[in-house]
Amino acid sequence: MTTKSTIETSLGKVWVTHFDNGDAALWWPDRARVGPAVVDIIDGRAAWKPKYGNWIVPAVHAETLIAEIGDL
Repeated sequence: MTTKSTIETSLGKVWVTHFDNGDAALWWPDRARVGPAVVDIIDGRAAWKPKYGNWIVPAVHAETLIAEIGDL
């Protein structure tokens, strides 16, 4: 079963979907101020999935990236 959460940052919200396998999906609105900062954090550790309109973070990086985004 998937669960959802929201990360509140100083630049705006990031929505997270947590999957049973430990992966996470990240989403924020187009042109949101938080976008460029999150992309800098996840670059090389997550993959953009245009079919779903979000970034998929593998389980191995999910906890660390979510914590780093929360520090924004």
